[in-house]
Amino acid sequence: MALNNINKKSIAVLPFQNMSNSLDNEYFCDGLTEEIINALARIKALSVTSRTSSFYFKNKKVTAEEIREKLKVATFIEGSVRTSKNKMRITVQMIDTLDDYHFWSETFDRNPQDVFEIEDEISLFIAEKLREHIGHLEIEDKLVEPIDVPVDIYKEYLKGRYYIMKLDIANSLKGIDILKGITEKAPNFLNPYLDINLSYIYMGTLGLLPAYEAFQKAQPFFDKAIELNPNSSRVQLNLSWVESWQNWDLKKAYEHANRALEIQPADDIYLTISNYLTVEGKLDSAQNYIDKALQLDPFSAMNHHYKGFLLYLQEKYNEAIPYLQKALELNPDLPFPPLYIGECFLLTGKHQEAINYYDDLKGVPITDLTQLGGLAMCYAKINDLEKCNEKVVELETYLQSNHIDKAFNFLILVNVLLNNYDKALDLIEQAFENHLPLILLLNTEPIIKPIKNNKRFKSIMLKAIPDNVNYKQKKKYKQTLLNRDEIEKYTKELEQIMIDYKLYLNPDLSLKDLASYLELPTNYVSQLLNQGFDKNFSEYINTYRINEFKERILLEENKDLTIMAVAYDSGFNSKTVFNTFFKKIEGITPNSFVKSNTSS
Repeated sequence: MALNNINKKSIAVLPFQNMSNSLDNEYFCDGLTEEIINALARIKALSVTSRTSSFYFKNKKVTAEEIREKLKVATFIEGSVRTSKNKMRITVQMIDTLDDYHFWSETFDRNPQDVFEIEDEISLFIAEKLREHIGHLEIEDKLVEPIDVPVDIYKEYLKGRYYIMKLDIANSLKGIDILKGITEKAPNFLNPYLDINLSYIYMGTLGLLPAYEAFQKAQPFFDKAIELNPNSSRVQLNLSWVESWQNWDLKKAYEHANRALEIQPADDIYLTISNYLTVEGKLDSAQNYIDKALQLDPFSAMNHHYKGFLLYLQEKYNEAIPYLQKALELNPDLPFPPLYIGECFLLTGKHQEAINYYDDLKGVPITDLTQLGGLAMCYAKINDLEKCNEKVVELETYLQSNHIDKAFNFLILVNVLLNNYDKALDLIEQAFENHLPLILLLNTEPIIKPIKNNKRFKSIMLKAIPDNVNYKQKKKYKQTLLNRDEIEKYTKELEQIMIDYKLYLNPDLSLKDLASYLELPTNYVSQLLNQGFDKNFSEYINTYRINEFKERILLEENKDLTIMAVAYDSGFNSKTVFNTFFKKIEGITPNSFVKSNTSS
């Protein structure tokens, strides 16, 4: 990967190595790593690799080049912890991946009882040394807030979290038991409630426990977390999920997700917003958010799955498969990718390959219904009615079970493939009446295409998703494009979008991408730029890039960078285009501008 493409203000914190024989020290090492990741993530201008990708390298020997290539960061932290009864020695090293050298190391000898002070002290040390090395960062006086619980209870909490983060059912249940014990000893300690809720939700989502049972068990712990701190980033993210998947209120879901993002940017929040954009049918915008999630956590199985899922929805089946397969490589127990891998084969005409794939499926529980539903779709597609009906009858037995959502989903898809459109619509209406989340995902499902323009289907979709771009907005477009009032309205909207999202920093930005943010057809946006701004697309975007360059080139932190390095950071990907546009807009060369503004 080209070094120019790596954000200089990016960092990964690798898991601290346990240098003691004690397993308790292992819990502390993981906890310390997580706290430092969370602390650094509070620094707004810093891009911090998420936990999943950092922990992918636990107990692995790595080089600076590997970290640069795999995590795409300019700096990484590694360290170790050795404890005895009265003493803790923590060593920390900071490595520049671009030039491959250790530019800072420190040893901290501290009392193990001062755990919260240690976490904050080390996080601040790292932030300060990073600022000295890469340039200005706004750093708060404290990055780790002390928790009002005894150290012994906090260490027990780290033990519980250690087990639930293994993500299999046996360890998750073991961790939940430990965390439940902590809620009895320290009823006002927020973290255990959030982690128990997270663990149950995860097991329900992945099919490790029946979803209804898992969500029901999670709810009391989430309610207590809301009571303790409604402004926590994790609480806001969970509230967002509730508003979306339980209440079907996407406006409130966005509000909570954006609040969580403001408190502490994280890949799962970007993934969540991508999910909501998908529900609304804004697939191009959804791709932008999942790409950001993958940038922060390139070793997240869920992020790779969702990238593949989006490509599947856009009918880019051959592009989708590698992402879905990568997700399974990272987490073989993830239940979602196999369904879409099989469907990609099926929808590209590889019918026998799809049948063989579902037939040979291993590791996915029978109750997940992927194998059963996948084969039913295959037989429907090749019109093998006898085998298809056999599978349909079996699927129908699950309509009275905890797996009703998945059963309905497969029965709807199978009936569409069989051209039984009225039956499919009847099932969709029943699913809507039962308030099943699958309704929100039907909006963009390729197999549903034959009935998407059906009045019954449109009616259900608009009741479930009132702002559905596939059915509501397309109806209002006129042959005459935009009138004067609409141009004025969308001009303001576009200016705000450019301020909020800084789309121009993406060197590959296209007119189509811009249109996806405004939720307008590309022709309308082309007209808007011409009549509202008196510019074409290139002139409009490059004007923002020139202004960004003018600000960046004068910053102290960029004084050692070349003019073109700053131009690339500002969104340009061509020296010729940059120089041409700069001279056209400013009337002087970039060199002349820099000299006239930096001479003393």
